[in-house]
Amino acid sequence: MTTLQVRCIARSSQVPGPATCLQLLPRGCEPVLLDSSGDVGFSTLAWAPDQKLGGHLQPDPAASNDSPRSLADSDPAQLLEQACQGEQWIFEAGLPKAGIGWLGWFGFECGHAYESFPWNSAYPDGWPDFHFGRYRHAMVWMPDGEVLLLHAQVEGGVDDQAATIQQFENLIKANENRAAQSCNGPELQPEVAGPIFKKAVERLRHWIGEGELYQANLSHVLSGEFHGDARQLYQSLRTSQPTAMSAYWEDAEGRVLLSHSPERFLQVRGLELLSQPIKGTAPRGQDSAEDQTIAAGLAADEKEVAELTMIVDMARNDLGRVADVGAVQVDSAGDVEAFSTLFHRTATVRARWQPEIGLARLFAATFPPASITGAPKVRALNAISELEGRSRGPYCGCLGYWIPGDHPHGDFSVLIRTATLSNHQLRLAVGAGIVWDSDPQREWDETRLKGRYLTG
Repeated sequence: MTTLQVRCIARSSQVPGPATCLQLLPRGCEPVLLDSSGDVGFSTLAWAPDQKLGGHLQPDPAASNDSPRSLADSDPAQLLEQACQGEQWIFEAGLPKAGIGWLGWFGFECGHAYESFPWNSAYPDGWPDFHFGRYRHAMVWMPDGEVLLLHAQVEGGVDDQAATIQQFENLIKANENRAAQSCNGPELQPEVAGPIFKKAVERLRHWIGEGELYQANLSHVLSGEFHGDARQLYQSLRTSQPTAMSAYWEDAEGRVLLSHSPERFLQVRGLELLSQPIKGTAPRGQDSAEDQTIAAGLAADEKEVAELTMIVDMARNDLGRVADVGAVQVDSAGDVEAFSTLFHRTATVRARWQPEIGLARLFAATFPPASITGAPKVRALNAISELEGRSRGPYCGCLGYWIPGDHPHGDFSVLIRTATLSNHQLRLAVGAGIVWDSDPQREWDETRLKGRYLTG
């Protein structure tokens, strides 16, 4: 067993904001910012992992070569579980259990480890299918404005907290001479023409009419060249598009994820599990009166209500595969939430489980997230893989942190409103839930609305 003792080794009220500190960190330090940019909850910034785990999935070579739907040759959640096996992260009393531990993401193609659906060509620029690092120090922005520097000391290891404290102090000093910079995102163009997307919507409606499925999430990609600074772009988006589960991830090769997800996939608090799926979208109005009218319309829209109801049923079923008997409950079947450019309907599903079941079985039961696949999940996965004809990469996977131990903690967003940046190419996938009464033009317009946040 490996014990990691987490203590607060420094604190200050003079530390700049998370996005400013992100810009001040040196290149190549592999920062991860988990950012409550809507000022709800904690924001955390971690850097310099001491262990890393990641890679690409392939079809299992033991499966038939004639099958294009073979399961993957490995289970990434099981690999993460094995990497942190025996770790106990012990927190000093009063410290938040957030933003430290194993931080990273599982891409959509990790679903091949659990469900059978067609493989597409790899995501561009050599992106891995999953990536996690063990981060033993992080800055935590508290609700009262104080910033804590957390440090996890490995029992029996060399005490290296002095260097971490010096980095913390350097960030405070550097801010005295430098303000955060911002920049605009590029103009994005669809990689798929509108008529092609709308034809795919019609194809899904046909399958739904034939009784093959009830709903599927169909997406396409917007892309453009970007030669600016990704950290500065995140600063701009943080100001204009705040969400409770924003995130910035950067690897040693300079690949970047910029995420402004409004959706929680899975939260673990010891015995408690929480999922908050989103379905249903409407644009914001020009004033508060129009906002109220639009929000009321979204709440009463039969198509949008039905769409979320199906996903809530799937989330209940997924959690029920690992939950205690009778321990799954729906707190809300759908509340309208306001964001900068649109409204969404959000549900809340809770469950209780036994943590010794383990991370791998939890993800096998719930991944990919129900809200970005469809119902039934396996048929929807097959449909969207066939129609999209591409790997989704990180999009529609999940990102967050995992703190192992007898009472594990973790929190993962659904990677929607998430752009990838590599080789000066910024890609943003956007999608819509397709049901029988979907209108192809309306669904196309909805996807374009969802992409609006990146350029304002």
